[in-house]
Amino acid sequence: MKERIDKERLHLFAPRDILVTHVEVEGIIFIEKLKEAVKNAVARNEILNSRVVIEKDGNAYYETQKFDDNPNDMVRVLHNVYWKDIVSEQESIAFDLDHGELLRFYYLMNEDKQEFLIIAHALAGDGASHGFFLNDVMRGLADMPVKAKPLIRFQLSSLPKESRLSFMEKMKLSSTLRNWNKEGTDFTEEEYYQLHAQAWRNKKTWIQYETFHKDALYRIALYAKNQQVTVNSVLLTAFARASRELRTAVVVDAKGRQQEAGLKPDQIAMVLSLRGEYDGMGDYEYTYPIEYLYDDTLDFAQNVKKLHSRIHLDNSKEKYRQLGLLGELPGELVDSVQFQLNGRYVNPVTETIMKRLGMGEAPKGMAVTNLVKVPLASRYGSLRLYNYVFVPPVTANARRIIGVTTFQGVMNLSFHAMDDEFTPNSRLFYQKSIAYLREL
Repeated sequence: MKERIDKERLHLFAPRDILVTHVEVEGIIFIEKLKEAVKNAVARNEILNSRVVIEKDGNAYYETQKFDDNPNDMVRVLHNVYWKDIVSEQESIAFDLDHGELLRFYYLMNEDKQEFLIIAHALAGDGASHGFFLNDVMRGLADMPVKAKPLIRFQLSSLPKESRLSFMEKMKLSSTLRNWNKEGTDFTEEEYYQLHAQAWRNKKTWIQYETFHKDALYRIALYAKNQQVTVNSVLLTAFARASRELRTAVVVDAKGRQQEAGLKPDQIAMVLSLRGEYDGMGDYEYTYPIEYLYDDTLDFAQNVKKLHSRIHLDNSKEKYRQLGLLGELPGELVDSVQFQLNGRYVNPVTETIMKRLGMGEAPKGMAVTNLVKVPLASRYGSLRLYNYVFVPPVTANARRIIGVTTFQGVMNLSFHAMDDEFTPNSRLFYQKSIAYLREL
């Protein structure tokens, strides 16, 4: 069976679209039993029994096939290692997409704890997909049945009619696409591996996370309720406040005098879900962008309400703007975005599309993924899961990457960023954000 890749096409050649999930496990685990459970979970998820193919017409597909040795069901057992070190090593190693590698599973045995670690390509699915996969593994360990999950993709054609491009927008885009048809090109799997190697050469990321236990999470939730906003809006406001305090804009006038210039609003990408009731693996996330500059003439509560008022999720046109555009673009043009972002291709048409997608060669702003509720039980027979951390990928359109997970009344905030000249500022941003949330 073949399923065309369209909504997921931005991930196809993206060298850094790697999602990470870490969870701690309490109880006795037999390694052979775990290997059997992982193998069964992989077998029951059709997407993990597919390889990615690009055909001559430029279309890309998930192609289901039978594997003699499925690369996704290997359990890597490691002793006395730190999970963040594994991520740092593995995220720079390209996934073998054309041979079906989409997911790497680790069982870490340390002196004082056991951990599961998933490192997966975005084409294996969104952050919630990791939870569904872990649920299948845990059910297997507890001798519970695991149902088959067919590969069901979100179809861009199913977007609300009002979210699609208007006639005038399509007319304007058609001129851009005519230029692409004259000047554009396609890209191969081999070029992907070259792009990946270049993007990660002499580069590393760093990960940090903070745990808010039940009492702290309750205070944040109560604060949100009292302000009549969502917890997500409270979190975003704390991030915006930290960003504002770390930014200064000074200009020099004609007489050589320094004065503060107006600051541009922060670009905030909220990563939301289209999943509904589907409990299989797949990419059901989309990005909803807002702009907000923390107003230091107002108190925190007033800023929370002001930011919250900028979020219009009942407006389909605004809500699905990026997806509406993606549905009109040829796959090769979408692919070219990743190559141009990484300096391996230059085309003015690609640059135009990058701007419309909110992407630039110099990433800025922040992207926040809130899984809201992890689809797992706390106990599976004699085994207990705790300390669930989700780490979103370092994307091309944001510098500060934040993941939010709530599991068993505990919230973990993760932060993921490139280790570069901006690291000191990024670490301070994260520390300030956490401090503001703990003040509530």
